[in-house]
Amino acid sequence: MTEIERLKAGATKGCYQALSFKQPFAWLIANGYLMVDDRTWGTTYRGPILIHASKGLYDVYYDYLKANTDIPLPAKEKLEFGGVVGVADLILCSRPGELPESTSLQHRAQFQGVNSKHYGLLFEQPRPLALMPCSGKLGIFEIDIDALLNAPPPAQAELF
Repeated sequence: MTEIERLKAGATKGCYQALSFKQPFAWLIANGYLMVDDRTWGTTYRGPILIHASKGLYDVYYDYLKANTDIPLPAKEKLEFGGVVGVADLILCSRPGELPESTSLQHRAQFQGVNSKHYGLLFEQPRPLALMPCSGKLGIFEIDIDALLNAPPPAQAELF
């Protein structure tokens, strides 16, 4: 069973929760290098969540990671944008001081400190997926997996 088939089997009415990230954050989460994303807002949602790569790139953070870590980030032109690139389980949303002690600073995106008023979204069991082009939204939003899988490939969709 493919990861997409597993998603479809567990989704309610073919819909899944999703969250958009700029690159390289989407790649880092989908590939297990970033386990906590800090946001100004919290959520009560727990469970599987699709990782959506927006069309934006944080150049400064990408360059910092390339220069200061051994994370095997793809070249900027190889990163995928504008669609679902992975899935992970959102298991906790809490203030920075309430995250499990085993969560290291290396698992966080904020390399210059974390605002104590923000919320950390803690992910587990990340799984990268082949790019599924679709639009993103702010906050947690729903994506219909069935509609996404039944859409024509991007190159074919441009013909219509």
